Amino acid sequence: MHKRPLVTALVVALLGVSPVLSAQTITAPGLKAPGSISYDAEGVPTVLAASDEDAAYLLGYGHARDRFFQMDYLRRVGSGTYAELVGAPALANDVQLRTLGIRRSAWDTYAATNSKLRGIVQAYANGVNAWLRSNPLPVEYAALELTRAEPWSPVDTFVIGKLLTFQLGFDDD
Repeated sequence: MHKRPLVTALVVALLGVSPVLSAQTITAPGLKAPGSISYDAEGVPTVLAASDEDAAYLLGYGHARDRFFQMDYLRRVGSGTYAELVGAPALANDVQLRTLGIRRSAWDTYAATNSKLRGIVQAYANGVNAWLRSNPLPVEYAALELTRAEPWSPVDTFVIGKLLTFQLGFDDD
């Protein structure tokens, strides 16, 4: 295993601070070699992986472990399916976002993406789904009386990117 500086920097920037402070070595179907997620004294994670795909897998696993409810919330908002999570008060927002077509645009982007990037985004989704298969859902789901969440897809990742781009495209001044 070798440290991939660019990938590690991206993981630290994207994964953020985690409440888990011990190293975790992960071996799972889909990984080419064992990899690990470790945390420094301030909770900043570092991912060590044998390839970019393995780093993406571990990033997805770490994201799901640390913030799956937020991920699910954002993909639902961007896809226009938030009302499935919280009910009728979200219907107007769902109609607006379906009309804007963020999820349709995400599908188009995914279809136009080169195979290398598709493989990395699929590895990320595989990492998220590995965490989902082997862990209970976050506590927020119990409060909503939900017992399952849909598996993560590569398109979900593009949905969140497009939603954030849309949201950041407004000037509140």
